[in-house]
Amino acid sequence: MKLSEFKSKFDEIKSRGFIRTHRKGNTGVGHTLEQELGLTENCVSGPDLIGNELKAARKGASGKQTLFTKEGKWVVSQKNYIAKYGFPHTSKIGEMSGQSTVTKTENKRGLSIKTTDEYCAVVHGDTTIVWWDWDTLINQFAKKFPACVKVFADTKVVNGVEYFHYNEAYRFIGTDKNLFRSAIENNIIAIDIRMRTQNTIGKSIRNRGTAFRMNHGDMEALFVKENLIV
Repeated sequence: MKLSEFKSKFDEIKSRGFIRTHRKGNTGVGHTLEQELGLTENCVSGPDLIGNELKAARKGASGKQTLFTKEGKWVVSQKNYIAKYGFPHTSKIGEMSGQSTVTKTENKRGLSIKTTDEYCAVVHGDTTIVWWDWDTLINQFAKKFPACVKVFADTKVVNGVEYFHYNEAYRFIGTDKNLFRSAIENNIIAIDIRMRTQNTIGKSIRNRGTAFRMNHGDMEALFVKENLIV
């Protein structure tokens, strides 16, 4: 979808007021907007709009958004990572979880991010667990986010059903790729390891993809300037 077409459709969606969610849960705000715009749900590496990634959020939401998922080079195998640093899964009895949100500040599992001029890594003390070279991360980010259109919605719940009024949209442009590294080093971007054992159905590891995530309100940290488009 071209940006000009998005603007026209967004004006129509905005004028309709509150729209019933198409999906329950946290992802409802983005899924509903995509459906109303006529976009298919985007799980690939490219942007939703031509030249622009589309993101939606509830106003005042403090949750994180996924920028992209990208597996690194595992120095410690995923199986050994869970065996050494994992913990009993809270709902999957008998399984182990390797779920962990990692920043430059050491977390309760003893994991943290280490950065050098050459790479970014998840480490435990002096042990490197998984790493990415900067070119790989920055190219993945630039591919997904040549620019970003961010839509915000007011919300209300009626009889247990959530409704969204999409009424603000901004375009974040002028990406400086060096800002991505700075955001990691300033704890703005976190790395989420999302895996667990799945021995009960014959698979040793279930990995939902290592995700690079940030708070909804921190988009300005990744872009040189912000343009109001609606």
